[in-house]
Amino acid sequence: MPYTDTHCHLQDPRLAETLIDVLARARKSGVDRFICCGSNETDWNDVLGLSKQETGVIPMLGLHPWYIDKAKPGWNLRLYDLLCANTAGVGECGLDFAIPDANLDAQINALEIQWRMALELKRPLSLHCRKAFDAIFKLAENYGLPSPGAVIHAFSGSPEQARIAIQHGFYLSFACSLLNPNHKRVRRALMTVPLERLMLETDSPDIPPTPQILNEPANVVHLSNTVSELRGETPEILEKQLQHNADRVFSICGA
Repeated sequence: MPYTDTHCHLQDPRLAETLIDVLARARKSGVDRFICCGSNETDWNDVLGLSKQETGVIPMLGLHPWYIDKAKPGWNLRLYDLLCANTAGVGECGLDFAIPDANLDAQINALEIQWRMALELKRPLSLHCRKAFDAIFKLAENYGLPSPGAVIHAFSGSPEQARIAIQHGFYLSFACSLLNPNHKRVRRALMTVPLERLMLETDSPDIPPTPQILNEPANVVHLSNTVSELRGETPEILEKQLQHNADRVFSICGA
């Protein structure tokens, strides 16, 4: 079975000089789809450009909570226009209450705007969530989830938070932090997720399996093998379901 990296940032400047090789290694390893997430106005067109230039690059466009304070007035109108003109998903967006002196109201307002776009346009939603699970769950209760689905990416919450997220209908995507045996909480959370709600990602070039290197989508294969061992599921069954999950959520964006 082929693999999908369900959250990466191929447009990141750190990958620019080696992107051709990064994609070649990914495809050689069996990764043939890349859910490429924009984070702010400066990279939305880069993401769209990559999706047109490279086979298998699926675009997502959003305003990440780290960049809300730098967003120019009217960012939401520009994002909406791009989403209407392209079959991109919404994200990476979300909440990060761990930011020192974070403007929580501004974060919630920006996420609500993007959440409503995903609902209206029927696009998948890719969410950043750090120390903000209760707020994310409240938004899910207030608005519901977009019909293709919503993914909490790089899930790092507790097993109980994972169970609540599943009850709300979220997909949970796990990154290469799972490869570290010391990350016991995220491994315990992994075990609570039904296979039909599970996704895997690299968040390239971040969250590398080894410090001091850049992450890349080829590592999703190593991640899948590790998940198979941890959960005691055959690689064939795991890979087939992971692809089915990615199809179900991201097919409207061209996956």
